[in-house]
Amino acid sequence: MFIRDVIQDREPYSLRASASVLEAAEFMAERKIGAVCVLNDEDKLIGVFSERDLLSRVVVLRRDAATIRLGEVISELRAVIRCDETPHQALERMEKIGSRHLPVVDGEKFVGMLSIRDLLRVQLSEQGDELKLLHEYISQ
Repeated sequence: MFIRDVIQDREPYSLRASASVLEAAEFMAERKIGAVCVLNDEDKLIGVFSERDLLSRVVVLRRDAATIRLGEVISELRAVIRCDETPHQALERMEKIGSRHLPVVDGEKFVGMLSIRDLLRVQLSEQGDELKLLHEYISQ
């Protein structure tokens, strides 16, 4: 299984750096997501905005979320995962950078976001398949 398989039926959520923090918070709340990728005007991935960024860079500092632009408060892009990499590689990368989200790219193009929850679903599915095989083996 590859990352492209994990995110294949999902809309690639993103916002422009010019969007307000308030717009981003509303966008994330409506979709029940914890982070969103941020693109520049040329559709190039430039960073990630997460709930943690909202708390530490806006709320705690009492900044006005309606007037601050995402480009001012995003986290720098520390890592990405390619479509042709595996969930195991993604988990290792997340652990290395201390993040629960990884932007997914196909070449230079942003195509989605991978979360630790996605990787847990993959792992549970694989364990379920292994249990079925073991049960069938024992039953024979």
